[in-house]
Amino acid sequence: MLQQTIQLFNDKEEELINLLAEIGTKRTVAKMIVYLAHTPEATAREIEHGADLRQPEVSIAIKYLSGQGWIKSG
Repeated sequence: MLQQTIQLFNDKEEELINLLAEIGTKRTVAKMIVYLAHTPEATAREIEHGADLRQPEVSIAIKYLSGQGWIKSG
């Protein structure tokens, strides 16, 4: 059986997500930004689990962040 570690956001990361959301960033995008700040390279599946997002939310956030030039996907 494959063993996997799942990271959860700590209080400071949750606070940052909330601050980003307060200034108008979509919450899903904010979660992904905070997740990727600590994980410079990740698969969509890893982002789903690590940022507690669903697959469609990850796809939309990736498209948005790629469009802004903030991430590279491939």
